[in-house]
Amino acid sequence: MKGLPTYECNERQFVENIRRLSEAHFKVIVNRSSIPYWDDKFGLSYLPESLFKKYQMILERKALRSKVVAKKPFFDESHKTLYTAGDIVHSLSRPGRSVRVPYFKVEYSFSVWGETYSYIFDALFEPDIRLGKKSINLQGRGVNKKRGVLVHTLAFKPPHEKAIQLILPSSVVMLDIKHRVRPFNIW
Repeated sequence: MKGLPTYECNERQFVENIRRLSEAHFKVIVNRSSIPYWDDKFGLSYLPESLFKKYQMILERKALRSKVVAKKPFFDESHKTLYTAGDIVHSLSRPGRSVRVPYFKVEYSFSVWGETYSYIFDALFEPDIRLGKKSINLQGRGVNKKRGVLVHTLAFKPPHEKAIQLILPSSVVMLDIKHRVRPFNIW
């Protein structure tokens, strides 16, 4: 049995399809799901200059797709890692230990007569860079103790609701899907 057709739309096409159905007095239910990801898709060296400016307080790079180096010492909250000035934070040749930007993969979809229309986009988390006191392990030369240090801290905040919200006609019912259940074959 062949699967039902799915059409991927851009934002304008998706909203226009819903508007036309609403004008024809169809009741439309739109499903929205947002799944968090933390992979290499949005490494710091890949970010366009307009987005990388948010990190310039603690990081620097020569050009797009070049290695990213720490300007100042900072603590990465998400990976619990301390970077010192001059450390390579993200590099295309060393993708293992690097700072990546988390994001939501947001999908809006609706079905009409067995056909599904969807609009999918990514919403990046916002960097939250602060100067604060951190308790950090100092190891080496026989010293093994924690010490409070004043250091920049990099954390990430989820995007605002407005960044992932589509403006749809008032007649549309929107359902937020928190968990998707994928059917599997038990036989």
